[in-house]
Amino acid sequence: MIGNIYESYVIGNAIHDTYNRAVTTHGVHYFTVEDNVSYNTMGHTFFIEDAVETNNYYNNNLAIQVKQSMSLLNTDTWPAGFWITHPNNIFTNNHVAGSDKFGFWFEM
Repeated sequence: MIGNIYESYVIGNAIHDTYNRAVTTHGVHYFTVEDNVSYNTMGHTFFIEDAVETNNYYNNNLAIQVKQSMSLLNTDTWPAGFWITHPNNIFTNNHVAGSDKFGFWFEM
């Protein structure tokens, strides 16, 4: 929740066997999330939090086996690989395989 973060990123990670998401973008702008693979996560995997986050760049990420959670937000009982809350973010070449409910969820 620090605003503009032009040089901050999450790039080239393997995130697996989590009980709470893979990457959360919360209160930031110009953040890069690229070339990451998540496997066996609970809740929305690549998650934009409050719908105020803009100009973030998500490229070439893969979410595999997204599982529902009863202990996070109510919407996490219907999880998405990518939970997108603001249209002013860039999503390219991202994929989801094996989600309990959704691949991409646009909650505008």
